[in-house]
Order: sequence, then C-alpha cells, then structure tokens
Amino acid sequence: MKGAKNTEVFVGLVINSEKVKESDLRVRLLCQDELKTFTLQGAQKANAKLKSAAQLFTLAEFSAIGHKIIGAHVLTTNHAITKDIKRYYLACAICEVISKCRGAGFMLTIDAFEKLSIGESVRDVYTQYFTALLHELGYGIESTQTINHAYLMHLDIKIPNTKEFLQ
Repeated sequence: MKGAKNTEVFVGLVINSEKVKESDLRVRLLCQDELKTFTLQGAQKANAKLKSAAQLFTLAEFSAIGHKIIGAHVLTTNHAITKDIKRYYLACAICEVISKCRGAGFMLTIDAFEKLSIGESVRDVYTQYFTALLHELGYGIESTQTINHAYLMHLDIKIPNTKEFLQ
C-alpha cells in the first residue's frame, strides 16, 4: 500500500539480518508477494527505535521510503524459537528455503513460526510446513516420508548435520 511522500507500508518477516557500515543493518524480508531487502539506518545503536524490528524471525508492519525502513510496528517477535536448538535450526532452514522461493509460502511460514514459538513438535511442524510449501509451489508429492527424505538430503548439503537436529 502506498501513502504520502512515496511511503510504502507492508507486513514482513525478517529472514536475514546483516551488519552494514558501523551501525546500520540490511534485512531481507519475506512479504506477502515477494522477498525484499532494506536498510535500517542506526539499528545497531543502543537506543535505536528500529532495533527490535531487525531481529531474526520478527514479524512487523514496516514503513519504507525507497530501500530504507523508516518505521516499524512489531506484531510478533518469535523469540521462543531461539531457546531450543532444534526449533532455531528448523527456522533457519525455513528461511534458507524461502529465500530461494521468491516469496512463496508467506502465510505458511508465519504459521510455522507461530507453531515453533508455542512449542509444537519440530518434526510435525517440519512435515506440515514443507508438505504444504511444496504443494503451493506446484509439486504433487503425496508421501511425507519422500518429502522428508528428499529435503533432509538437500539440507544436509546446504546446512551440514541437519539430520541430527531434525530426527
């Protein structure tokens, strides 16, 4: 949605955050229709107003002008995911996949992160998420065992030792 002064307002999920310059961050956001990359100026300063919006797995309503985030209203932080290595590892794997899927699975990803935050079984979330995502992407795979095996093989190449965390 566009507002005054070319301000764009949208909901996004932070799937990657990296330091640029001394106090700025570059974030990759999964949005409803696509992946977007923005800069949050001064987000690493102690009292930065955008600091919480730059945290990995944070869902927020962002305001941007061009490629710069000028404001954010945090909707949920999903910090509980980081308290368990299996949940964190699966969330990172999900981020790795969606970064290559051109924005596919926005609502599926939000749902998966919510389930991980409230403590559902990692294996159940994994199976449900990737089955639904593959169907959304047009793959007609019926067997969840085939999906699990194929995806674990993919992850083990991209992210070593994934099998140990998801079994």
